[in-house]
Amino acid sequence: VINRPGELAVEGPGGWTFREDKALTESWLTTLAKAAAAFTAQDVTPETPICSTVLPTGERCQIVLPPAAERMSLTVRKPSAVQLDLDALAAQGLFDQVAIARGDLTDVEHALLALRDARDWPGFFRLAVESRRNILISGSTGSGKTTFAKALVQLIPAHERLLTIEDARELVVPHRNAVHLLYAKDGQGLAKIGPKHLLESALRMRPDRILLQELRDGTAFYFLRNVNTGHPGSITTIHADSATLAFEQLTLLVKESEGGRDLARDDIRSLLHLLVDVVVQMRRVEGRFRMTEVWYEPLRKRQLAS
Repeated sequence: VINRPGELAVEGPGGWTFREDKALTESWLTTLAKAAAAFTAQDVTPETPICSTVLPTGERCQIVLPPAAERMSLTVRKPSAVQLDLDALAAQGLFDQVAIARGDLTDVEHALLALRDARDWPGFFRLAVESRRNILISGSTGSGKTTFAKALVQLIPAHERLLTIEDARELVVPHRNAVHLLYAKDGQGLAKIGPKHLLESALRMRPDRILLQELRDGTAFYFLRNVNTGHPGSITTIHADSATLAFEQLTLLVKESEGGRDLARDDIRSLLHLLVDVVVQMRRVEGRFRMTEVWYEPLRKRQLAS
């Protein structure tokens, strides 16, 4: 992947390796992006800044240019030429961590419940982030939602590759392997793209987590798609007055979106309780940010799933 001029990263068995290369200038990368797009009879410009293409030797390439990204991003995925049978996969350890799905709480869920009941909130949120729980932060404007979200982002392991989707750059991500995707409100930008296009692009960019800064308008439906595509660990915010009302507000937003309008309200609500792990309520009390409620009910999730 190339997240910025002058640097590339390669993922191998031991994780990501970063290399500096002065030849990777912005102008050279722009030429490379246009050539890659042209190979499949496409163009990539500020007006059409997202392109999915295939290179001459079969690698899949995802290109995102400004204004859809803070900086140019290139992601090249090389398909494996090795074909393994089940015995070979077993020898490599594919099945070593298989658990029988019985609906029981996991060790992590038991640990989170113990931390919740002990009111050890720093420990609770550290484990929630590290174990990739989906966290929804609720509150009014100026209640500290974004401040707390930024604190949680700091807890994401440094080796993970993060993609953010925002309409304005607010999330501060210290991770080296991060790409910030941007869309204009109400389609008023130079590029006519929205959260749907960015999420579809993000899924092709080898993310560990995809972070939507705030849920409003049509982003709510794509939040559901995001956390249900094998990329858990989302941290996002919503305007609501309690944890219960956060679910109701999110249900309403999904129902109002183009993708969710045909879904039944009860189905949306059940899906949300399956996908959202933790809800936090924030308030401003006497001029200070305060957390007033934490919702974490893994047993309810098991009951819904059964």
